[in-house]
Amino acid sequence: MAAAKAQDPADRAKAPARLLAISDADASVIRFVLHFAAPADDEAPLLAPARLEVSDGRELELGMLSGPTAETWTSARELEVATLDAPGGQALAATLVWGVRQIVSESYPPRGEPGEDQAQRRPTVTLLRARSLNEQLALAVELEVEALGAEQRVRVDGGAGNVHWLAPAGQDAGRKLELTFCYTKPGPYTLSVDLLDQDGYWVETLHAQTFELSSLAGDPSPATAAGEPSAPAVALEEVGEPSASTPWLPFRYARPLWAWARTYTRAGGTVVSRYLALGTYLAVRQEVMAGGQLWYQTGSYDWIPASSVAFLTPSELRGVQLNGDRPDPEPEPEPEPGPTRKGVVTANALNVRSGPGVQNPVVDHLRYGAQVTIYEEAVVSGATWYRIGANRWVHSGWIRLIEADFASPPALRRGLVIADVLNVRARPGVGPDNPPVDRLLRGAQVHIYEEALVGGAIWYRIGVNRWVHGSWIQLLADDDELQLAICPSPAADAVQPALPVGWVVSSSLKVRAQPGVSADNPVVGEVFHNQALNILETRTVAGQRWYRIGPDRWVLGSNVGVARFRARPSAIKAGELWVGVNLREQTVVAYEGDQPVYAALAATGMSRTPTVQGIFRTWWRLVSRKMSGGSAATGGYYYLEEVPWTLYFYSGYALHAAYWHDAFGRPRSHGCVNLSPYDAWWIFKWSEAGGPKSPAVYVYWE
Repeated sequence: MAAAKAQDPADRAKAPARLLAISDADASVIRFVLHFAAPADDEAPLLAPARLEVSDGRELELGMLSGPTAETWTSARELEVATLDAPGGQALAATLVWGVRQIVSESYPPRGEPGEDQAQRRPTVTLLRARSLNEQLALAVELEVEALGAEQRVRVDGGAGNVHWLAPAGQDAGRKLELTFCYTKPGPYTLSVDLLDQDGYWVETLHAQTFELSSLAGDPSPATAAGEPSAPAVALEEVGEPSASTPWLPFRYARPLWAWARTYTRAGGTVVSRYLALGTYLAVRQEVMAGGQLWYQTGSYDWIPASSVAFLTPSELRGVQLNGDRPDPEPEPEPEPGPTRKGVVTANALNVRSGPGVQNPVVDHLRYGAQVTIYEEAVVSGATWYRIGANRWVHSGWIRLIEADFASPPALRRGLVIADVLNVRARPGVGPDNPPVDRLLRGAQVHIYEEALVGGAIWYRIGVNRWVHGSWIQLLADDDELQLAICPSPAADAVQPALPVGWVVSSSLKVRAQPGVSADNPVVGEVFHNQALNILETRTVAGQRWYRIGPDRWVLGSNVGVARFRARPSAIKAGELWVGVNLREQTVVAYEGDQPVYAALAATGMSRTPTVQGIFRTWWRLVSRKMSGGSAATGGYYYLEEVPWTLYFYSGYALHAAYWHDAFGRPRSHGCVNLSPYDAWWIFKWSEAGGPKSPAVYVYWE
């Protein structure tokens, strides 16, 4: 049976969820429960402030509310938003105001046994077999469903984003379905077959089976017929150390899915440690399986079920290097003599540590499928670790050993940038959801780790989440010497600062051939959120500032944050490292004396919590720490675990990474200077060499 595509959300009712008002037996208590429709594979969940307006006049602020993704829907398709007393059996209705949407509650009595007509129309799973594929992290599934009605849909979820839909009757019903689910790491997974109505809402689970997938050949569990219980999971099983997605993020980060979610003193336990108010963000230290359920250890060392949180996607924004050398985000292991073994990474992202054991700091990470050379091994706390280079160790649980004569990867190629300015993107291809994260100037040399073909064009990966268009890279032979004269440019003789430089603050921005808006000045292009722009000229038209970003290309300046040169104050020494923070433009520039070396977009204090102005010296440096403030009762509450790359420059004011938002270029903070994770990491690493505290910080309004 062929798998049908996920239903287009535009074909559903406009509301992203149903709000059900469920009464208890004597109607004295009403529970308001959100039921989410299963999202399409590529559908982003709605994330917006929510408020519940009850028919008796009560209003409940729910804070930021997010729907589930296609990957989390199976375990997070239902969310109770409120439980209210209904004196005297008073009928209560409510309206959920969720962003710009309004969802009116539907009365829903306690569930009973299905009626005769419903029972007759219930489809059945007549065949379900699952087996792992030899030497692969993959699962082959055979499935057949009978008596599927025209108004019904079946959704098959194999975990880790493996989702398939069965088409309704009249298309594929009654035929055998063969699927292959692929996984990035070993571990326990649940195969769920759910019955949904025509709008994508859950009706019942037709089959659920838990299996353990390893990198070894063999079945994950004995072939299981529909309805038979799966084998119980081990009470507490080590899953592994969940690695950060990049070297500049020391943890993965998550938020609770609802207000007052609970944490516990141990994985699988019942003793509550904390109740988490909205505004709480968690760092994930490690994960384990307990009682068949995945648990995460938080930055506060207590535990929360995986079903209670959603992982964050931190900003990929990067600043612009103006001069000096950037720390290499992807160092290659040093070759060493002697007998070796080969292995392949089986995790999505695998931490590389300076020594064996999790007590050692992360120095790099490897992607799924990367090949490594193993020089030695060591056992720490019962776990085997492999050394893959000088002071580079990885956990053996995420390495699959391969044949010793496995073909070695080709030597790294080198290339030279031949464009005046070349955009660097987080992945190959051009689109509004893939803005530039950096820029390279003509003559820059790059190492090429892999290539991809997107839209008929070749793209090269030159680092971790760093891709460039291949048309603007001149490949160099192994014996070529780097000669800037190959690509003549005004900047070839001497590297000059590229200030001013700007970034798009709005979601997108129209580009016009001339400054101003008029009928004879049509739109000629578009730039997107966080995209870096050259600011070549400034003009004021009808009281508005316009910037020229290229030949006959102008954008409105009100939606661009611009980093400009600022003369060094006399209180800062000539050779001192310092950071200028421009509150008006919401930008920062790092200087070495009078020379600007790096520029980035920032988010400083809001009007009620402004960033302090003046000249300061950094007094405390921390790789990460907890930050909290405000009140859950009065508003403005925040509790942020393990905020990375923190430089305190005055009292509690600091430069630091903000992993919980991507709203740089506008005031956002409670007084600190928020930077994207990469920019905060760059400034933290760069400033280490500037003295015992370093850098000085100059906050001003231009």
